[in-house]
Amino acid sequence: MNDFQSFVKRLKTSSSNFRTELDHYLDDVVLPMMDEFNISLWWKVNGVKYPTLQAIARDILAIPVSTVASESAFSGSGRLVSPHRNRLHPNMIEAFMCAQSWLWNNLKGPSGVTT
Repeated sequence: MNDFQSFVKRLKTSSSNFRTELDHYLDDVVLPMMDEFNISLWWKVNGVKYPTLQAIARDILAIPVSTVASESAFSGSGRLVSPHRNRLHPNMIEAFMCAQSWLWNNLKGPSGVTT
C-alpha cells in the first residue's frame, strides 16, 4: 500500500467519527410548540453549544420582515434617479439607497424612536 492510500484509509476512519455542529443540532431534542417562544433568547442560551449556527441565525433573524410590496419599499429610487441624475450606475444607486436606509435606522435607534 502506498503512502497516499494509507493516508486516505486513515482519513476515512477518522472522519467517520467526526460530527459537525449541524449534526449535533439536528440530533438535539425538538422542543414542543409554544405560543410564546423567543427565538432570539433560545439562540442566546444555546449559542454556546452551536456558535457557528448562532452566527448564521443572527444574520438571518436580523433581516427585517415587511408586508410592503417591493415596489413601495424601493420607491425612493424615483427621488434619487431623476432627469438630472440619470447617469448614475445601478450599483451606485443601490449603494446610495442602502446607505440611506442604514443611516435612517441609526437615527431611529433600537427602539424605533427618532433621536
